[in-house]
Amino acid sequence: MFRNTLIFICFLALSACRDKKNAPAQTEQTASAQSDQVPADFSDFYQKFHTDSLYQIAHISWPLQGMTTVSKDSSQQEQQGIYWEKATWTMHRPVNFASGEFKRTLQVLGNELVVEQISYAAASYGLERRFVRSENGEWELIYYADMHQTGK
Repeated sequence: MFRNTLIFICFLALSACRDKKNAPAQTEQTASAQSDQVPADFSDFYQKFHTDSLYQIAHISWPLQGMTTVSKDSSQQEQQGIYWEKATWTMHRPVNFASGEFKRTLQVLGNELVVEQISYAAASYGLERRFVRSENGEWELIYYADMHQTGK
């Protein structure tokens, strides 16, 4: 867990120091366009992650760091830090981006980190997931913020 956090912080620091013109592009992705932007093996991982529940569980850094939305009262919600647990995990399934209901933004930082933001196309709600290539070369989910108001 500490190793994943350290890797993530290093990538953020490196990307902040880079020239803006050389920074990785943050673009809206469709299922067909993503293979040009992400590392070659990420697309295969991403598909298997969403279709094989045992594979998904095995490729998450537990307890999974993230954020969740909680109700403060009947009209207000706020984001709070959480560590998602394997025992209460809800499986993530594939999203049909071709329908136009959802849009996705991928930010690729080096060959080791992919930050994904999925949002409703017509509303200001979305979620965020961060995937990192582990020391053994396999991709894993290291951060998940569930559906929340994005302020867009």
